[in-house]
Amino acid sequence: MIEPDTLIDGRYRVLSRLGSGGMADVYLAQDQLLGREVAVKVLHHHFAEDQEFVERFRREASSAAGLSHPNIVGIFDRGEWNGTYYIAMEYVAGRSLKTIVREGALDPYTATGIVMQILRAARFAHRRGVIHRDLKPHNVLLDEEGRARVTDFGIARAGASDMTMTGSIMGTAQYLSPEQAQGHSVTEPSDLYSIGVILYELLTGVVPFEGETAVAIAFKQVSAEPRPPSELNPAIPASLDAVVMRALAKDPASRFADADQFIAALEAEQARLPTHAALAQAAGAAAGAAAPTRAVPAAVLETAPPATGPLRIAPAAAPQQPLADGRPGRAARIALWALGAVLLAGAIAVAVILLIPNTPSVFVPDVRGQSEQAAGNTLRDAHLIPVTSLEVSSVQTGLVISQLPSPGSTVAKGSKVSIVISEGPRSAPMTSVTGLTTAAAKAKLIAAGFKPVVKTQSSATVPAGRVIATEPAAETETHLGAHVTLLVSSGPAPVKVPDVVGETLAAAEATLKSNGLAVGAVTRRSSSTEPAGTVLSQSPANGSLLHEGGKVALTVAQASKEATVPNVVGQSEALAAAALGEAGFKPKTVTATATVPAQEGEVLAQAPSAGTRARKGSVVTIGVGVLSSTTTTTPTTTTPTTTTPTSTTPSSSSPAAP
Repeated sequence: MIEPDTLIDGRYRVLSRLGSGGMADVYLAQDQLLGREVAVKVLHHHFAEDQEFVERFRREASSAAGLSHPNIVGIFDRGEWNGTYYIAMEYVAGRSLKTIVREGALDPYTATGIVMQILRAARFAHRRGVIHRDLKPHNVLLDEEGRARVTDFGIARAGASDMTMTGSIMGTAQYLSPEQAQGHSVTEPSDLYSIGVILYELLTGVVPFEGETAVAIAFKQVSAEPRPPSELNPAIPASLDAVVMRALAKDPASRFADADQFIAALEAEQARLPTHAALAQAAGAAAGAAAPTRAVPAAVLETAPPATGPLRIAPAAAPQQPLADGRPGRAARIALWALGAVLLAGAIAVAVILLIPNTPSVFVPDVRGQSEQAAGNTLRDAHLIPVTSLEVSSVQTGLVISQLPSPGSTVAKGSKVSIVISEGPRSAPMTSVTGLTTAAAKAKLIAAGFKPVVKTQSSATVPAGRVIATEPAAETETHLGAHVTLLVSSGPAPVKVPDVVGETLAAAEATLKSNGLAVGAVTRRSSSTEPAGTVLSQSPANGSLLHEGGKVALTVAQASKEATVPNVVGQSEALAAAALGEAGFKPKTVTATATVPAQEGEVLAQAPSAGTRARKGSVVTIGVGVLSSTTTTTPTTTTPTTTTPTSTTPSSSSPAAP
């Protein structure tokens, strides 16, 4: 046993233990994440290692999780914890149908109303291929509003039987169908047989077959005929007897074909049956007549004439002629006898009233429109006993529709007050209108008894103006007259245009595609600042809205046709030519006058000048230094002349003669 305040799987804090079943314990817990009360079913540890039981346990969660219906207990979560497995499900505050029927049989009207709710749950499951296989009063809860809720899909299965274990009976023997008891395939009529057993028990207070062992009971299910319910409860009409016996037919083909057919038969019976309130009124009147010394029942008080006021006497008939001998005629004698009887009855009534003890009386409060719980509290506070019954009504589920005695009546303290609780309007499976136009879908839903409300929703797959789905979904059991949301496609949803400026063309295309868009027209433009292939701009701009599949135009950088002329002044002719060629230009050499020998062969000037933007492939003229003339130093030679000197004087530039 799990102690209170234990945290299951880090989420469900145990509050108390609700009960225990054949393979699991059930706890009331608080969902720490969503702040709601849930019922947590924890598999017994000795089953956690049995793969077949674990599979059954998991199947319960998966089977029930897909069944969203007002008469089916919802499944929220499942998981593994502390060496075993658990299921978190909707917590239903109320009592099991088995607990209720142990207190005695129900009146036919109430019994058939509860069983019809069980049948609606079975119908919803059967339409989804799920067969419960273990329907019994233990697995039906009645919530505080009187609504039947089917639970425990532990051996439910979508398809034929494959879970029968050798030597054991899957399900509870008293409610098994004959074919299930024999290990044959289980079908929808098998569930209907079990529901027939439930109806039998609600009407009579006992099940059709009992025995010392499950095998003995199963044998009776296969071979014995049940006693008609009316033999145990004479209040059951013959026509309802026939409905029950058909549901309990040994041959599945002889039973109701489906839940709809069973429901229709019970609805026909209910139309002929007195309601719970009418039965309570009749029972009260009978009790008052049988025990004149007790407080006068409310039903009698409501229909009795006032205690004061004039006595209303019928107008006298035409005078009768006396007989010839003076005696009154026959008609006159009858009138005298009648008058005497009336006077005698009046005298007896006065005597009874005088003899009845002075029982304390109370006023009946008005509880119409209150919830069942609030109405019950109000009546109990007034020292009255509430007796509830359910009826299909357009009034909100769980509210009091009517009461008997009526508000303001005076009744004896401790009297019973019948209150009729609404179980909501009749329900039907939601009509499928997917793919229809708005007008056609609305017309179809209105014809089925629903009130459509249109809501648009974008869709990439459903054309604009066509129905995507309904809320509730198709085939969901829905109250007739309820508002149904029609989700109509408005076409593909608008897409926010992403920013692709600065990306390469390939990257921009990938970004747009991931957002449901495409690349539109691509324009090339030279750029001196961005590498070739880079997106320079886009249209529409970043943040704009487009329908899915819309196109975005891009402007992409391409290599520039111009380049900056490099500075080659001071370089040799060869180096300058190489630099210009690398920059995309064609060098053209011309001579330039060198002023010093060191400038010879160097670039002395260029055109266009360095830093100028020029078209690639254009000519850049470079002036290479060349000396204008070669400067040479020639020595002067003096040739000696022989003359007859008059005097001998040695020359300064000529060596001396020897």
